[in-house]
Amino acid sequence: MGQKIPKNDRKNVHFLYKSWYDKTQRSEKMDSHLSMIIICAVFLLIGVILGNGAVWVFNRIPGKWLVDYGEEPDEELLHPSCQRIKSTPWKYVFTGFFIVVGIKMGIDNPFYAFAAVLAVWLLLEMSIADIKYMIVPDQFLLMLLVCGLGMIPQTEGGPLDCLIGAAIGLVLTGTIALIGRLVYRKSAVGGADIKLFTALGLLTGMKGILFIFVVSTFASAGHFAWLLLGKRAKRTDERPMVPYITGAAVLYMVFFRDLLYNGFSIVL
Repeated sequence: MGQKIPKNDRKNVHFLYKSWYDKTQRSEKMDSHLSMIIICAVFLLIGVILGNGAVWVFNRIPGKWLVDYGEEPDEELLHPSCQRIKSTPWKYVFTGFFIVVGIKMGIDNPFYAFAAVLAVWLLLEMSIADIKYMIVPDQFLLMLLVCGLGMIPQTEGGPLDCLIGAAIGLVLTGTIALIGRLVYRKSAVGGADIKLFTALGLLTGMKGILFIFVVSTFASAGHFAWLLLGKRAKRTDERPMVPYITGAAVLYMVFFRDLLYNGFSIVL
């Protein structure tokens, strides 16, 4: 029969264990708080850079980026001092937006957030170009594609899911463009939109591109219907699509990505 541990010794062992456990918990909490502070500080700085950079870069990109192939930019686009978008208030609006989005994604997954905020920045630049000039620069699309390649390691479904997402984005928009040509004798989806959905499919995977496609389609159709009812648009008007795609992509990356890939049932 083994020797019993005296009662006082048992109390001492329990006290030592509790002290060690409490110290470990305090240390983990301190590390967690420190990590949170560092993440917030880093993405605060990134937000300031991206917010101000969105205005600065758009006002200085070559004018040829903002016209179709074979066309020459007008004097306004070529003028070096022309402000295509006003610095005030947009640099403050964009800075606040990127700080909030960056910190939210950084807390959830800092490695994913670095590439994601860059993707959102590129989408914002494309949205501005689409709204102002009805053009989506291929240079920004190429950068978004490269960004998508960089996000593959952080995608929940892995490389195969990213490739499937790119294929879905290409097939969905390509099919709509083909139907538009056959039925209405005009393109229902622009070539830039097809390339954008393909790049976003690579960036967000299968579930992401389906979410973005459905949300952007309904948002665009709903807004256009509202404008028609208010007689502020005509049925023959062409509307920029990229802002709706950008909004849907931001919603997905910031709020719905983890929900979809962690098994929550969301009806698309």
